[in-house]
Amino acid sequence: MSDPINNIGKIFTSLEKYYDTRARKIKVKARPVLVIGFEDDCPNPMSIDYEILPISTLKQRLPHPKHDIHIDSGLKNKLGLNEECYIRTHKTSWSNVKNMRIESPVGNLKNEEYELFKETVMLNREWVVDRTNYRLEEEAHQ
Repeated sequence: MSDPINNIGKIFTSLEKYYDTRARKIKVKARPVLVIGFEDDCPNPMSIDYEILPISTLKQRLPHPKHDIHIDSGLKNKLGLNEECYIRTHKTSWSNVKNMRIESPVGNLKNEEYELFKETVMLNREWVVDRTNYRLEEEAHQ
């Protein structure tokens, strides 16, 4: 297994939970995710958690005007994706390596479109800082 830092910027298939409104229960599906980080204190790469952003088609909702980055038809082919979709920079989560097909990346955004990868990470960071600072400021005024 490769060094986890080499997986930053790559797209993998990951088993992710979602709520199925028709069935009214939580289900699991394989979906593409972009790796943007990993836990830095894990002694074993076979049990590491990766920080990920989901890649979604958003067929039943409108994309967020700022935090959903569109992957057009030209780029989707370079990245090994099947449909036009969006990187959801405001939907950070973590996935254990055992839930991911880490040995076979779908694509590599960092190599194919470095500036877009950088924009993705910066938008994610901005979202995290804004969300956290807002709450800290709110608590300070109570």
